[in-house]
Amino acid sequence: MMGEGEVVLERRGAVARVVLNRPGRRNALGRETVGALHAVLDEVERDPSIGAVVVTGRGPVFCAGGDVDEIMSTEPTDQEREFDMIRGYNRVAWRLSHLDPPVIAAVNGPAAGGGAALAMACDVAIAAESARYDFVFGRIGLSSADLGCTYLLPRLVGRVRASYLVLTGRSVSAREGLVLGLFAEVVPDDRLEAAAMALAERIAAGPRRANIISKLALRRAEHVEFGTELEYEAYLQSFAFRTEDHKQRLAAFRAERRRRKP
Repeated sequence: MMGEGEVVLERRGAVARVVLNRPGRRNALGRETVGALHAVLDEVERDPSIGAVVVTGRGPVFCAGGDVDEIMSTEPTDQEREFDMIRGYNRVAWRLSHLDPPVIAAVNGPAAGGGAALAMACDVAIAAESARYDFVFGRIGLSSADLGCTYLLPRLVGRVRASYLVLTGRSVSAREGLVLGLFAEVVPDDRLEAAAMALAERIAAGPRRANIISKLALRRAEHVEFGTELEYEAYLQSFAFRTEDHKQRLAAFRAERRRRKP
């Protein structure tokens, strides 16, 4: 477990739990928070025993996006420095989406702006009934080009719906998000942690290398045409056939099938 700082890393068996820990600031992403997130992701990447990751927020809010007070209090700087700062924020979303173990967002309350993008960067999102996504960039005169929102949102809901949401700045409730495909499941608030952990433990107990290969294939499929993806799948599956995980699980499957035969 990593400390009680702005981001907390907890281990529960093969599951790593990443907790945004600024409840007094609605878990907003300041520079220190982003630095802490990068440090936590470094820890996760170094530990091959982690089979799944859960990302959530402390308190009633998942993440309020960028820390507006910190942003507004920053003196204007040259564009290159601003660009480097934004890249540091954006890289968190990239790293979450490219972790080897599957990542589950347990959206425990409102997720605004970059906070919504952070959840969308995860492989699966489960929402509490009180959760919602707020696409409110325009309220402070910023675009929706934040933590990958313009990349992630259209791929989840389609370009027309994505345009409607970011241009109007409207909120999406948990139930509406379930219909749109933003959430895989919606549960009562008091069941969210248990539901997310149950899913994470189920995934972590599965074939690790096969899960990594599936993530690679799904991610690549967003950028290539069907025939190219089929060739890539053939390459990945041929690799999976040679893993010890496959051999052991296949042997167990066959033994169970023989046991069940009359």
